[in-house]
Amino acid sequence: MDFAKTAHEIVEQAGGKENVNTVTHCMTRLRFTVKDKKKVNFDEIKKIDGVLGCVYGAEQVQVIMGKNLVATYNEVLKQYDFTVVDAIDENLDDLPAEKEKLTLKSASNKVLGYVAASVSPMIPALIAGGMLKVALLIVTLIWDGFDATSTYILLSQMANAPFYFMPIMVAYGASKKLGGNPAYAMMVAAAMMCPDFLNMVAEGTPVTLFGVPVLLKSYTSSLLPSLLLALAAVNFEKLFDKIVPGIFKSIFVGMLTFVCTYFLTMVLLAPIGTYVGNYIVAGLVWIQSTIGPVALALLTGILPFLIMTGVHTLFGPFMVQSLAEVGYDGFFRPALLLHNMAEGGACLGVAIKAKDKDLKSEAFSCAVGCIFAGVTEPAIYGINLRLKKPLYAVCAGGAIAGLIGGLFSVKAFVMGYSSLLALPIFESTIVGMSIAIVAAIIASCIFTLVLGFDERNITG
Repeated sequence: MDFAKTAHEIVEQAGGKENVNTVTHCMTRLRFTVKDKKKVNFDEIKKIDGVLGCVYGAEQVQVIMGKNLVATYNEVLKQYDFTVVDAIDENLDDLPAEKEKLTLKSASNKVLGYVAASVSPMIPALIAGGMLKVALLIVTLIWDGFDATSTYILLSQMANAPFYFMPIMVAYGASKKLGGNPAYAMMVAAAMMCPDFLNMVAEGTPVTLFGVPVLLKSYTSSLLPSLLLALAAVNFEKLFDKIVPGIFKSIFVGMLTFVCTYFLTMVLLAPIGTYVGNYIVAGLVWIQSTIGPVALALLTGILPFLIMTGVHTLFGPFMVQSLAEVGYDGFFRPALLLHNMAEGGACLGVAIKAKDKDLKSEAFSCAVGCIFAGVTEPAIYGINLRLKKPLYAVCAGGAIAGLIGGLFSVKAFVMGYSSLLALPIFESTIVGMSIAIVAAIIASCIFTLVLGFDERNITG
C-alpha cells in the first residue's frame, strides 16, 4: 500500500489543503476539521485504498483507517503544513452534535455501546485465552494423559486467567468510557475476587460491612457488577473532586471513592445481578414446564444477553438437579450448546463477508473456538456485540435451532461441555441434536450475511 498516495488522495477529496483547518487522530480514525463540509467528497474518500469508511461526526471529517492509520497520518503531516491537534481517545460511536432524542432504540444502542466500549480492552486477551483453550483441547485428544501434566495445568491456568479476571478489565474499560480514573473501579473489582473474600464465600459464615449484610457469592468471570460499579466509581470520584479542598484532594478523593464504591458494590450493586438472575432462571423453568419446545427456542434466543449479565452461571444447580432427579437435562445444556454454535455461525458469517483481513482472521478463529471448544467470550465481546447486527443473527439462529431441538426433544444425559465434541452426552437424542447444531451454525451465518454489518464498529 502506498501511504503517501493514500494521504494525498484523502486530503484532496476532503476539499484540498485550503479546506482543512486542523488534523488529529484517535485509535483508528484520521480526523479533519474543515472550513466547508460541502467540499468534502465522502463517497470518493471511501473508495481510496486503505480507507475503511468515512463519516462526519463531532464536527469532524472522520476517515476510518484501522491498522493503516499511523502510517497515513504521518504522511499527511509530512506532505501538508496543517495545524496538529493532540491525539484523542474516543469511542467509535461518536454522538452527533445535536442532542439525540431518547427512544427505546437509542437507549438500547447506548447500553450496547457502553458494554462494547467496556469490554474492548480485554478482547485480545480473551481471544488469546480462547485459542489457547482450543490448542490444549486438541493436544489432549492426541496425547493421552497430557491433561494430568504440570505443563497442561499451568497453561490451562493461563488460558483461564482472562475469563477469571474479566471483572477487572471490564471495570477498566467502563471507567475509560465514562471518563474516570480506571484505578478505582479496577481495585474494587479486584477486591471482589480477593482470596480472603472467596474463603468467606466458601465458609458461608454471614459477614457485614458497616453493619450491612454482604451477599457471599463469587463474582469471578462476571460482567454486570463491573459495569455498575464503574458508574458508581466515576460519579463518586467527580463528587469528591468537587467537595474536597484542593490541598487534600490527593489524600481523600481516592480513598473516599474507593471505600464508597466498594460499600455500594458489595451491599447493593453486585447482589442485584444475583437476585435478578435467580428470578430469571425461575421464570425460564416455569416457561419450560408451560410451553415445552418453544421454551428451548426462547432460552437459546436470549442467551447472549443472559451471558453478558452473568445469569447463565446460575444454570448449574438446575442442571445438576434435573440430572439427579429425572436423569437428563432437556433445557439448559442443549440451549447453552446451541447458543455456542450460533455464536460460531455468526462469526463464520463475519469471516465470509468482512473486507478487512485482520477481522476475517479474528472472526474465523473465534468461530473455531465457539464450535469446537465452547469458548464464546471472544466471539460475543470481540465480534458479535461490537458489530451489533451479528448479535441479532445469533439470537435468530439460536431460536431456530432451539425450536428444532425442542421438537426433537433433545436431552443431555450427563453434564459435559457446550461444544461440538460434547455430542455424545445426548446419547439417544444425538441425531436430533446434530440437526439442531447444523441449523444453528447455518442459520446464524446466513442471517449475518443478510443483515450485514458496519466494519467501522470493530475497526474503530
